[in-house]
Amino acid sequence: MEEILIDTNVLVNFFLKTELTKTAKELIKLSLTKYKPTIFVNIFEETVFILVREELRAKGIERFYDQKDFIAKNDYKDIILHKKFFEFLKIFNIDIKQNIFSMDDFMDIMKHYKLLPNDALIVATCKYYGIKKIVTFDEDFKRVDFLEIIDQSKL
Repeated sequence: MEEILIDTNVLVNFFLKTELTKTAKELIKLSLTKYKPTIFVNIFEETVFILVREELRAKGIERFYDQKDFIAKNDYKDIILHKKFFEFLKIFNIDIKQNIFSMDDFMDIMKHYKLLPNDALIVATCKYYGIKKIVTFDEDFKRVDFLEIIDQSKL
């Protein structure tokens, strides 16, 4: 089964209630039924960070340092979204791969495709693993000629 990378923005919209949640759910379902879904460590970290941040914001804790203080004092016991994300990864056996790339590839990808560093890291790691499909809402990946974007237009 062909691998497909699930980008952070699809995961976040899957777990948070947004205008893209319905589409994110459809894209995740497609990924789980037709492909072998994969994420990279940086996508894992970014997704957990955003889910924790947004759950704390919903509790009225807006500022970053206030969020850090809340976690230091209360641990994660009252924060559940990231736990649901962990369960999701386990239940659906979503592979988490290390980011592996060469510095030269990373720099070339940043320049050639005019990507921000985190997106260039994703592309360089896709290149390393031979992953050719990505589920994303990020238009910037359309500039990458060896990645096929699976987005709402493919549903």
